Amino acid sequence: MGRRERREQEEREAKERKKQEKIERKNRKKEKKFKEKEDRKDNLFLKIVKFILKFILIVILIVVLFVGCFVGWLGFKYNWNPQNMLKGGAKEVALMITGQSQEDVNNLDPIYCLVMGVSTDEGLLLTDTIIVCAYYPRTQQASMMSIPRDTFVGKSEYRATSSDKINAVYANYEGGKKGADKLLDKVEELTDLEIDNYIVVKNEGLIKIVDEIGGIYFDVPINMDYDDWSQDLHIHLKAGKQLIDGEKAEQLLRFRHNNNGSSYPDSYGGEDLGRTQTQRDFITETIRQTLKLKNISKINSLIKIAFANTETNMKLDYVLKYSPAAVEFDANSLQNAYMPGTPVMYSNFSFYKADKKEIKKIVDEMFTFKHKVAEVEQEEGVPVEPQYLTLKIYDGTGDKASFEEAVERLKSKGYNIKTTELTSVVKNTRIINRSNKNEETIDELINCLGAGDEEKGKISSECDITIIIGQDVIIEE
Repeated sequence: MGRRERREQEEREAKERKKQEKIERKNRKKEKKFKEKEDRKDNLFLKIVKFILKFILIVILIVVLFVGCFVGWLGFKYNWNPQNMLKGGAKEVALMITGQSQEDVNNLDPIYCLVMGVSTDEGLLLTDTIIVCAYYPRTQQASMMSIPRDTFVGKSEYRATSSDKINAVYANYEGGKKGADKLLDKVEELTDLEIDNYIVVKNEGLIKIVDEIGGIYFDVPINMDYDDWSQDLHIHLKAGKQLIDGEKAEQLLRFRHNNNGSSYPDSYGGEDLGRTQTQRDFITETIRQTLKLKNISKINSLIKIAFANTETNMKLDYVLKYSPAAVEFDANSLQNAYMPGTPVMYSNFSFYKADKKEIKKIVDEMFTFKHKVAEVEQEEGVPVEPQYLTLKIYDGTGDKASFEEAVERLKSKGYNIKTTELTSVVKNTRIINRSNKNEETIDELINCLGAGDEEKGKISSECDITIIIGQDVIIEE
């Protein structure tokens, strides 16, 4: 290769190097810009993350502060009693959810409802569970009365058929609102109560409700062993206290007799009476355990589950109004009974004949009387009239004459004295308020006796007020 050719080649190589260097510089510049851009993105991301974390921290602090203040307020309001604080907190939440004030709750009317448990015996919609229920939010009391499934509600005893049993009324009108309304009419005729509301509980609804609260601890009264292949109903429960889940609850409440024909003992009420007794006891225990601390916060959700699995003429908003009062309910104040009557045979069919005279006594005591008390207590600052109060009195005077004189004073004012019993001698008279009566009511009692110190006592279905009469009422000779 000549000198000229070598020079031209070197020049070409030099140009190529310069071109390559220019490309490399351009690439480095692009890389630098890209890196700077990515760095800016990273910085922005970090800033956003820091902002979010800061915001979350502020929210957490606000929530903690709010909860702390709320707990502190509850502690101050309920004297730092954990159970009362939790119930009170649930009540405040229920008030907030339902948009009510305490005054609204104080003015809630008593609620009456007919509860019907529907089974599909023989392919029919038989209401084998029929219970008249009442709740008095002002006095925190409740009543339940079971109506036997075989109660005669027909027109003619001589031409009676199985369709004249009260448990067939719902099915006779093909269930639904029409069937429920007809059954309501029959129950109102039997009880002389005005019952506007009804709930038809389906088996699947019962299972969900019991399962929602984690089951019910219940003392099964006897061994239960029954199979009905036509209904795919199989009941196999051992006697004794145990956890009853939804499936077992259905078995428990539908049991009447065993495969061998044996049933509840006569002392427990026999087949049908025994079943209704078990139903009432289980409902009572369900209410008691639902209102335990762990379930208080579920009141509204339980009401919604019930509505999704029942037929009722009550609107959800109407029932939810009662939830702030319901969380304070004590199951010990729940009173239950069985509608009085006698087994009879009409046209070769077994029936239960209601005793209207005895029914009136129970209705007066458990429903009408309590309704009047609730109405009286609607007015704040006004003492409950003596005839609407039930007293249980203990003699702690050690002086029979003085005790009898004090009791006569109470009777002359019209107080309803349920029992009088003897107890050890005490110096001062104690008036134990067991039904949240207002202070004006207690003051009237103190004025009547001429002595007495008020105490708050455990809610009792036996009496409104317990009085232990002490030596400070002894007659001086």
